Amino acid sequence: MTEIILKKDIDDNKMNALLQFLQSWGVDAVVKKTNSYVATKSSEITLSVGLWSDYENIDGVELRNKAWKRNDAH
Repeated sequence: MTEIILKKDIDDNKMNALLQFLQSWGVDAVVKKTNSYVATKSSEITLSVGLWSDYENIDGVELRNKAWKRNDAH
């Protein structure tokens, strides 16, 4: 099965035109309406959760300072 997700509601005339177009090409299409769109890429954020598990209070400014700190021993 292949799904086409429309992120915004479209009016009935456009939906009917879309269905008629798909049917004219022999595509068996069904319309299911939901209340909201849920992104499926949320797992990308959760992959990094364990990276900082040993840090209690990590601050973005502190992290940047440590990342950019250089030992300039010329």
